[in-house]
Amino acid sequence: MKKILKKIMYFFTVIGFFTVIYGIGTLLLEVYKKQQYVSENSILVINLDKKYSEVSDESIIDEFLDQKHYNFLKLIQSIEFAATDDNIKGILAYINISALDMAQIQNVAQVIEKFRKTGKPAYIFSHGFGPFGQGNREYYLATFFDKIFMQPHSTLGLNGISIDIPFFKNVLQKIGVEAEFYTRYEYKTAMMSFTENNISSEYENEMLKLGNGIIDEFTEAIKKNRTISEDIKSIIDRAPLSSEEALALNLVDELTYLPQLKNRLKEENGVEHFISFDRYSAMLHSKGDEYPAIAFLHLGGIIAPGRSYNDIDGEYTLGSQDVLDDIKQIEKIKDLIAVVVRIDSPGGDYNASDEIYNALKYLKQKKNVPLIITQGGYAASGGYFISLAGDYIISEPLTITGSIGVYGGKFIFNDLWKKLDISWKNLKIGKNADILSANTSFTAEEQKIFNRFLDDTYNDFTTKVKENRQLRQPIDEIARGRVWTGKQALELGLVDELGGYDEAVFAALKQAGFSSNETYRIVNYPKEKNFGDKIRELLVFNDAKINEILKQSGVDIRYLNLFKRLQYDTVMLPLNIKM
Repeated sequence: MKKILKKIMYFFTVIGFFTVIYGIGTLLLEVYKKQQYVSENSILVINLDKKYSEVSDESIIDEFLDQKHYNFLKLIQSIEFAATDDNIKGILAYINISALDMAQIQNVAQVIEKFRKTGKPAYIFSHGFGPFGQGNREYYLATFFDKIFMQPHSTLGLNGISIDIPFFKNVLQKIGVEAEFYTRYEYKTAMMSFTENNISSEYENEMLKLGNGIIDEFTEAIKKNRTISEDIKSIIDRAPLSSEEALALNLVDELTYLPQLKNRLKEENGVEHFISFDRYSAMLHSKGDEYPAIAFLHLGGIIAPGRSYNDIDGEYTLGSQDVLDDIKQIEKIKDLIAVVVRIDSPGGDYNASDEIYNALKYLKQKKNVPLIITQGGYAASGGYFISLAGDYIISEPLTITGSIGVYGGKFIFNDLWKKLDISWKNLKIGKNADILSANTSFTAEEQKIFNRFLDDTYNDFTTKVKENRQLRQPIDEIARGRVWTGKQALELGLVDELGGYDEAVFAALKQAGFSSNETYRIVNYPKEKNFGDKIRELLVFNDAKINEILKQSGVDIRYLNLFKRLQYDTVMLPLNIKM
C-alpha cells in the first residue's frame, strides 16, 4: 500500500512541477512578446529547411527543449504581413534540404512573388541544393527570389525525378505469405507491391506521366524566372552540378559565404537588423472577436476512424471523430462567413472519409456559408473524396490528387503456419464468418461477395464525383485509380483553380459577398494543444523521440509510412518520389 501511495505522490509531484514551470514560462513568454518590436531597416530571415506543419503537433517536451514546430499558415501570413511592414526592408531565406512538400513549396513561391511586387527584395542562400542529388524542389523555389546566393565548392542537385516502387511478392512467397487483393480498377495500384513482382504497363505509364508533369513544371519555372541559354533538361541530365558550374550556367547569381552575404546586405542596402521568422511571427496577433470569421479547418494525414494521433514512424493519422468535433465547434461561431478546408492527405479509410465528407456538407448547409477546399501536397483517394464537399476546389499545380478508386483484400499466412508447424482449428457460426481470415484464401463465393462490396464502394465514390463536379471527360477516363497533378486535374475539371491559401481566402470572401478590403478574422482548427493535452502526451512514451532514434539508426521513416497506409481502402499508392 505504501508503494502505491508513493507512486501516486510521485505522479502528482511530476504533474505539479511541470504545471508550475509551464505557467511561469507562459507568463514570461507573454511579457516577452509584448515587449518585442520590429526595428527599422530590418531583414526578415526565414529558414526554409525547417518543418512547417499544416496541423499543430507540438508537445510539452518540444517546448522545454526549444524544438519548435512551425506552422505553415503562419509562415505564409508572416511573409504577407512583412510585405506591408515599413520596418521590413527585405527577406533573406536559407534553403539546403527542405522539409516542405511540393504544394507548400509552390505556395511559398507565390507569396514571395507577391512580396517582390511591393518593390522589396527577396534573397535566398544555400549551402548546397540537396547536396549531390534531389535538390529540385529547393532550386525550384529559389528561382522565385530576386537573387540566388550559393556557397563556393558546394553542389546543386538538379538531378530530375526518381520514383522508387518496391515489390515484395517473391519474398512473401518464400516465407509462406500470399497477398489476395482486388482493385477498382487497373490504375489503383496500392497493393501491386505485394501482389506482383514487377510493374504493370498501366502503373508504369501513370508514374511516368506523374514524373514528367513534375519535371515540366520545374523546367517552365526555371525558364520563366532565370535567363538560361542552354536547354534545362540537358542541364538536368548533367547534374549534379558544382556551384561553379551553376554560376557559369546562370543558375545562381553569386558564390559567397553566409557571413559575408549578411555583411554586404548591411553595407549596401542599409540593413541594420536581422529578425528571425519565429520572433517575427510571434508578434503577429489575431484580430478581435468583433470581426466576422473565416474558419480554417486543417485536415492532414492518413484518414482513419476514431481519434487523431502521431505514430512512431512520424506520420500523422487524422481521426474522423476529432474532425467531427472540430466541425461542431465551427458550427458554434455566430459570425461565420465562410469555411476553408486545407486537405493534405493520401487518403485512408473509406467510411471515415465519407463521414467527414457528410459532416462538411451538413456544416455548409446549416450555416449557409461557402466551403472552399485548398489542397496541399496530397489530396488523393480519400483526400479527394473529402474535397468533393467543397463549393470550390483550389489545388497547387504539383498537388497529387485524384486516385478515384478503391481496393481491398487480405494477406494469407497458411503456408507460413505450416513452415512454423502451427495448426489452427476454425469454428464458425455463419457461412461467411471467416471471410477475412488470414488462414485461408477467398472461396469463389467469398470472392463474389467481396468484389460486390468493392463495386458498391467504387460506384458510390464515382457517383459523388459526378454529382459534385462538372467533368470535361467521361468518369471512366478520369477515375479507375488514376493519379493526377493539380495542373492536370484542372484541365479535367477535378479542381477549379490553381493556387494556395491566398486564393482560397479570396474565393471564400468572394462567395460570401465580402470585399477583400473588409476586415475579417481567421479561426484555426484544430486548436493548438493546451497544457492538459501536452501533459497527457508527457505521460506516455514520446513517439517523436522513437522516430528520432529510428532516423539516427539509419532507418528511412518514409518507407515505414508507405506500408502503414496499406490497411485502408482508399489510399494513395506506396511509392517514394525523390525530388
